[in-house]
Amino acid sequence: MGNVLTKFTYGMYVVGVKAGDVRNGMAASWAAQVSFEPKRAMVAVKKTRFTHSLLDSAGAFTISVLRRDQADILERFKGEKEVTETTIGGVPVIAAENGAPALADCLGYIELEKVHAFDAGDHTLFVGEVTRMKTISEGGPLTSSDLDGHFYGG
Repeated sequence: MGNVLTKFTYGMYVVGVKAGDVRNGMAASWAAQVSFEPKRAMVAVKKTRFTHSLLDSAGAFTISVLRRDQADILERFKGEKEVTETTIGGVPVIAAENGAPALADCLGYIELEKVHAFDAGDHTLFVGEVTRMKTISEGGPLTSSDLDGHFYGG
């Protein structure tokens, strides 16, 4: 018998954050809308990830939604990566209005102001209020079921 948790289906995202002069993006699968009014979403981030420390100190972040044809991007947002003004891991990014990086090419992204951080074991749930949303392209979203188990984590 396998682990049923690996059968859950998740969207695939890139979380962008800027804390001071430090910017970063990380691949994430545990993100979801959590409220209609006010509009809020959350992302779960493992406490040992570099982006976790940035989210702890930052007031804002982005969640970019990947298209089904962007599975190759995920590997560029794991571990250490080169960060420039216009790229993270060689992937083009833009500065969202809240200052955090967002993917220049994806289905779209949301900008969030952090309102809560909840301990969830080895992860923290960062909840943000949506301040802006932008659609960039059309297509189907990339999900964990598209990856044949090659990505598991948050």
